[in-house]
Amino acid sequence: MRKAILLTFLFFFLISTGVAGYGFLKYKHMTDQWYQPLQPEVQNKEGKDQVKEETRQQNLPLVPQEKMVKPEEKPQMSPFTVMILGVDFREGERKARSDTMMLAAVNPSLQKVTLLSIPRDTLVRIPGYGQDKFNHSMFYGGPTLVKQTIEEFFDMKVDRYVTLDFEGFIKLVDELGGVEVDVKRRMKYNDPMDGTAIDLRPGVQHLDGKQALDYARFRKSDIGSDASDFDRMARQQEVVKQLSEKASRVSTVFRVFSLMNILGEHIKTDFSEEEVRKLAILFKNFSSSKIQIIELKGTSQRLPKHGYNLWFHVVSDEEKKRIYNLIQETLQ
Repeated sequence: MRKAILLTFLFFFLISTGVAGYGFLKYKHMTDQWYQPLQPEVQNKEGKDQVKEETRQQNLPLVPQEKMVKPEEKPQMSPFTVMILGVDFREGERKARSDTMMLAAVNPSLQKVTLLSIPRDTLVRIPGYGQDKFNHSMFYGGPTLVKQTIEEFFDMKVDRYVTLDFEGFIKLVDELGGVEVDVKRRMKYNDPMDGTAIDLRPGVQHLDGKQALDYARFRKSDIGSDASDFDRMARQQEVVKQLSEKASRVSTVFRVFSLMNILGEHIKTDFSEEEVRKLAILFKNFSSSKIQIIELKGTSQRLPKHGYNLWFHVVSDEEKKRIYNLIQETLQ
């Protein structure tokens, strides 16, 4: 199964740890490595009729340029939205997959964050492809098409994005010393086609990077009933909060160069070096307890697609409006 990793914590790692202790050249090398603006257009499945982003979707700076900030003053930074994606690169496949897609609204001046996990089976209109499951947008057109799909679905602008691959997640968890979780049920699932081998037993336990990935990915089961998408998202958010706390501890400073090597190699984002540096200052004392988690409510329905009757998470217009209003409250 193409299960997702949770990587939201890497965004909060960037804004929680602070840049002051970094070697500047090492830090600059990391931000140069990961900086990858999204392509302005994608093609549909016939390879024709390119879908172009509108002018309002351009990569506008989040940091005001007109004012010089004195050292003792806090930097100014506009509220923004960021799309956070878990990426699965399969050997022999040209396109990446993702079924963890999160949207965060961030208000730097208030240290306020609202985080939405979007179920992978959500019924959306993918530009150039029509009605389909939300997670298919990544396979069809990468982060650019995911961004366009989110913007159309919620009728809002997405300012930035962050992606992290499976290998990077495992390395980051190991470097941060693992996580302690209470596994609520037996988790066992094997898929030799993609190398998945999940085997976790119930109880409180310390997980390394591979086990934490399995804990976050688990949905299909070889024993008993499958886990719901909402159960999986709750586990993802649990690990996100724990890792963001670990990233902000003083002890993490001693691992900072190793962490920068991992981040530079395994993430892609369009946050500029200046934006990350100012976020680090503004969120210096940030606590994960300040993250507001919101849920995209809907109903499960079977609908005909791709020659099958597939299950979809169907969201009403009223629910989309509710999510829009909650995001806007954070951005004000």
